[in-house]
Amino acid sequence: MTKSLNSIYIKRIFWPFIVVLVLITATTAQSDAAAKIKEIKVFIERQILIAYENDKEIYNFDIVTGRDGKETTAGTYSIFRKHEKYTSKTYGSEMPYTMFFTKDGKAIHGTQLATLRSYLKSYLSGSVGSQGCVGLTDDNAKALFEWAPVGTPVVISNELEKED
Repeated sequence: MTKSLNSIYIKRIFWPFIVVLVLITATTAQSDAAAKIKEIKVFIERQILIAYENDKEIYNFDIVTGRDGKETTAGTYSIFRKHEKYTSKTYGSEMPYTMFFTKDGKAIHGTQLATLRSYLKSYLSGSVGSQGCVGLTDDNAKALFEWAPVGTPVVISNELEKED
């Protein structure tokens, strides 16, 4: 079987360009990933959420987490689905800027009276809270939604980390 002259000519001309394109694409993807390491940490005890990029604090928001019997479970998760506008199928509640982090429906999202509910939960009663989600003001939820891509790690802890 003989190769056509055109196919040999095309391979010799375009092969170096293909190799360079692949190398540029791989290098750009690696530098973008290295430049933006994002993580969301939720501290249940203090009712705050801190968003980090390359270990630098970007956001620090008051939140409201799960009430007694509907606790927000400590653990390490990641955002796997986002909806700018979402309504809970279970509770019928509007959940703006929703970022799901568990398969059973727990998410970070905007909620009504988030700051007041955060204060009440922290200082007065564990019976005040969400159904297990992490609630923020709508403005804070929007900022976090725009900042955090799908795949962003979400670490939920019962205690605030100690500063060094």
